[in-house]
Amino acid sequence: MTLVFLALFILLIGLVVRSTLGKPNIVLKVIIHSLGGIVGLWLLNFLLSILGFSIPINFFTIIIVGLLGFPGVLTLSILQFLGI
Repeated sequence: MTLVFLALFILLIGLVVRSTLGKPNIVLKVIIHSLGGIVGLWLLNFLLSILGFSIPINFFTIIIVGLLGFPGVLTLSILQFLGI
């Protein structure tokens, strides 16, 4: 599973480089944010797995993080911590 997220991270870096070289369209921006959300959630889960804390990576959480960015990760973390 780690290799999948590593591949997504490499794809994310490639898309970010491509968008900085030219004018990015809205679809490319949404893809970049969604991939960033997936990689960010995986990294958060990886780092906090020692404490037994994890946020499920599913369509809903990816959309939340893709739209809101880092505040979305914080919101999902708080909701998971509160047990909601």
